[in-house]
Amino acid sequence: MLNVIRIDHVSLNAADRPRTLDWYAQVLGLSGNRHDRLDEPVFLGPDKAQLGIFGDEAPGLKHIAIATDEASQRALVARLETLGIPYTPERHRSSFSIYFADPDGARLEVLVPTV
Repeated sequence: MLNVIRIDHVSLNAADRPRTLDWYAQVLGLSGNRHDRLDEPVFLGPDKAQLGIFGDEAPGLKHIAIATDEASQRALVARLETLGIPYTPERHRSSFSIYFADPDGARLEVLVPTV
C-alpha cells in the first residue's frame, strides 16, 4: 500500500500559457515565476499544493503528482517492474520522482520530497 502523504501538485498543459497564467491570476489570484521554457512548469499557489502550468504538449492534464516516502516509492518501483509497467525516474531540485501511466493513459508522478 502506497503511503500517500499528499497530492503535491497537478500539472496542466495550456494552449497559450501566458493567457492561462493571466486567467489563473485574475480569477483565482494565483501567480508564479514566469519564464519562457514551455517544457518546465510555472508553479502557481502555495508550496505542497500547487498547479504546474506547462505549454509543451496538447492542452489538458499533464500529470498528477503524489508525495510519498522512500520505502513506499521503492516498493512501488518493484511492483511496477513485476507488473511490467514502464516508468521513468527523474531527479528534480526538491524531489526524486518516478513517472508512469494508468490504464487510460493518465500520467502519474510519485515523488519523494528531498527538502
